[in-house]
Amino acid sequence: MTLKTGTAEVQLRREMAELLDAHGEALWALARKLSRHQQDSEDVFQETASRVWRHLASQPQIVNPRAWLTTITYRAFLDQRKKAKSCDALGDVPDSRAKAPPVEAASREEASRVQAAIENLPDGVRDLFVLHYTGGLSIRQTADAMGIAVGTAKSRLSAGLIQLRKTLQ
Repeated sequence: MTLKTGTAEVQLRREMAELLDAHGEALWALARKLSRHQQDSEDVFQETASRVWRHLASQPQIVNPRAWLTTITYRAFLDQRKKAKSCDALGDVPDSRAKAPPVEAASREEASRVQAAIENLPDGVRDLFVLHYTGGLSIRQTADAMGIAVGTAKSRLSAGLIQLRKTLQ
């Protein structure tokens, strides 16, 4: 290993540590909300870190690190979900320790009702909610992460909100 190679690797390690220090908690929360199960969320988070490490050196400049990392997390989740659907796995028991989303509700019971209603949304709509509201991405960033048009993202969010209102009435 040459000195230059060693220096580049040290710099990459430093950048990786800075990214995870700044955004790791948000990525972990996103993985938990998307995956619904502790083990699956750990796998998604680990795969995200692995992908970030593999691609960090090839990124000339990351303009919006949070959006870049959130997109990687979401795609790792999609790959994991696709893999899980192809397996004949037994159903998992949801992790009761999962944190509820930040919802301004009058009570814990109301927050639980809202969380349950979100969980019952169709996967694509639920994913939009999690990326946009929990992940903090703009609608455009959410649409890009999911590989759909902005108009499609807006209409699905709107339909999801209507469904949530009906469920919660």
